[in-house]
This record gives sequence, structure tokens and C-alpha cells, in this order.
Amino acid sequence: MGEEEENPNSIDILPDLLEEVFLRLPTKSILKCRTVSKQWRSILESRRFAERHMSLQKSRRKILAAYNCDCGGRRRLLPESRFEGDEEIVYLHCDASRPSMTCQGLVCFPEQDWIIVLNPSTRQLRRFPSGLNHNCRFGVGLWKTFSPGNWVMGFGRDKVNGRYKVVRMSFSFRRVRQEEPVVECGVLDVDTGEWRKLSPPPYVVNVGSKSVCVNGSIYWLHIQTVYRILALDLHKEEFHKVPLPPTLVTLDTQMVNLEDRLVLAITRVRPEWILEIWGMDTYKEKWSKIYSLSLDHRVVSWRRQKRWFTPVAVSKQGNLVFYDNKKRLFKFYPVKDEIRCLSLDTCVMSPYVENLVPLPLKPSHPHPAPKNSDFEMRISRCRLFSTPGSWISKILKRNVMILEILFTSLAIVGYICLPL
Repeated sequence: MGEEEENPNSIDILPDLLEEVFLRLPTKSILKCRTVSKQWRSILESRRFAERHMSLQKSRRKILAAYNCDCGGRRRLLPESRFEGDEEIVYLHCDASRPSMTCQGLVCFPEQDWIIVLNPSTRQLRRFPSGLNHNCRFGVGLWKTFSPGNWVMGFGRDKVNGRYKVVRMSFSFRRVRQEEPVVECGVLDVDTGEWRKLSPPPYVVNVGSKSVCVNGSIYWLHIQTVYRILALDLHKEEFHKVPLPPTLVTLDTQMVNLEDRLVLAITRVRPEWILEIWGMDTYKEKWSKIYSLSLDHRVVSWRRQKRWFTPVAVSKQGNLVFYDNKKRLFKFYPVKDEIRCLSLDTCVMSPYVENLVPLPLKPSHPHPAPKNSDFEMRISRCRLFSTPGSWISKILKRNVMILEILFTSLAIVGYICLPL
């Protein structure tokens, strides 16, 4: 009887052992292991496992770039990545001219009448109604620098409960000589698929302002006669003002999340080309200058150029990766005070970490599959969809996948059963 009572305790340890083994597998193998059994699937699709996996992946950070294509095919990662120097770049098949927002490996695309949320790592795509009224629609020809019409968009993650949310704000003047705009604010919870109204922010934000999510808050930069930074706490769903750094900004100032820190990148032209990067301590809300790069005769030489620069990542060695509005990718080595050009044609979207967080299926709407001659012709020209393969290659590919799952299963069983 004593032995029978001890057996359940040894079985309880098994899921923890499985989780430790799964964390050491490549992402592709993890996705295949979900089909082995219900127990494995429940472990691999749990939020706990996704959080642990993502924390490990942050040390293996990559760069997400757009594989610019307007064929209209489904958005997904290209099967192969590419190295520029020692920076690994993964490419997302999408139309780079359309606006997008990213947060911890997930990508959000505002479209006409719809909000699309994509997890490139798992290929899960969810589609939600945009909730826009009939006067302010997403329409062709209304696209601004970032968001369409009169709308300002945001996408981020609640740091308390881990939920992803989409925010929309509208500032519209509907009458002549109207002093204050009509403000509409709403937030979409991706888990429930429902929109809720928000109290209006303390001040207006530029239409087309690009947002950035840092530590559970979404930030917008407003630049006009004066400049301001607006923040929304995604858990409390309350707006608040953010203090400004002690420096002047330009119209081309970029705001980004650099290594989990809110950053302003200011490109100055006179008296020389300089890239200033200011970072804010999220908890104290205090700013400090963290980089000042001289670009004269190293990156630019003609003063009349319309160029601005945006940081994207910092390597383990402290080297800064940044890009410009001409699709050029650079790397700054502070120890050598050297700037190298890594690529002349890379449409950078954001830093990228593999994220296995499952997207809910229930509140999502199915994505329509347009079928017409023009769509099929554009798809046939796209290299991602142009080689479907013969029936023989499909059978071989299926068998290879089965063998990979079998091999992974045997490896896990061996890891658990072998004596330590």
C-alpha cells in the first residue's frame, strides 16, 4: 500500500520534466510535438510555458523585416532567415506599405473594417471587427504615415494578466471653427474579441502617430507647435502624461522600444549629422542620453537629404543596430567608434522574439479567401506560394514530419528514463 501511495507523487513530477525538455527544443519541434498527445498539447499551449519560452528567447533576439509583396496571400514568415553580419533577420511575407504594429513577437495589422493579429511563430492569425463608425472607416486613399483616416492606433500587452490589446483613438473636427475635437477612444481585448470604451486622453495626438509598447503601457509621440508624450496603462486602462527629456526634438524624431526601454531617436542635421538617443527609466520616468553618434562622412554626407534613423536592437556586446528611412541597416561599435553598413535593402519592422502564446479561436472571425483571376495571378508570381510541389514531395514531407515527431518523442522518453 505504501508503494501505491508513492507512485502518484512520481507521476506528478513528469509534466515538470517534460516542460524542461520542451524548453530546450527548437520552436519548429515544439509545434510538431503538440500533435503527439493531449498531455503534451496542454503543456505546450499553456501560458506558463509560453512565458518561460519567451524569456529564454529574449537572449536570442532577431530582427523582423518585411518581405515586401502585394500579392494578397496570407501573412507568414518565410521558411528561411538571413544573416547580415552577425544579426539574424527573419522575413514576414506582407505588404510593407500597409501599417503594422508589433509587440513581443506578435504583429497587428489594421485593415478596412478589420483588425488582424498574427503570431508569426505559430502561424495563428485572428481577425476582429475594427469597431469603427461609418464616418471614420479604413479606406483606400485615407492611409496616413501610420494609421488611416482620423484614427490613432496602438497595440500592446497588459503586463499584469498577459493579455494583448488594440487601442484606437479618433480626434475629428466636424464643424467649421470647432475649437475642441470630438474624441472617440476604445480598446479591444484580443482574448475576448470585445471593444470597450475608454475615457478620453488629456490631449490630442497627431493622426498617424506610431505607437510603442513598453512595460505594459502604450506610448504616442505628439509633435506640432509643442511636443508631448501620451501614455496608456493597459491594465488600468487609464491615460497619463509623460515628462519630456531635456532636449529639443525634430519632426523626424522616432519613438521605439529599445531593449524594454522607451527611447527617443533624434536625427540632427546642423551643425553636423548626429543621431541622439534618449532613454527613459520606466519606473522613475527620468530621461538620460544613452547614445550620441556622429554620422557625418560615415553614413551621410549631403546635408539636404531627407533622412532619419531608428534604433532597433543592442547586441550582447553593447553594439547598437539601427536603420534609416532608405532601408539601410547599420551597426555601431562603441569600443572602436565605428559604424558598418550591414544591408542596403532591408525593410525593418521591429525586434523579434519567438512567442508561443496561443491566440484565442472563439472570438475570431474567419479570414476570407478571395478567389479571382487577378488574385490567383498575383499569388502565382509570389515565390512563397509559387512552388506547391508534386504529390510525391507532399508525401515525403509528411513522412519526414512524422519521423521528426517520433525522433523527438524517443529523445524525450530517453531523457526522462535514463538514470541521472
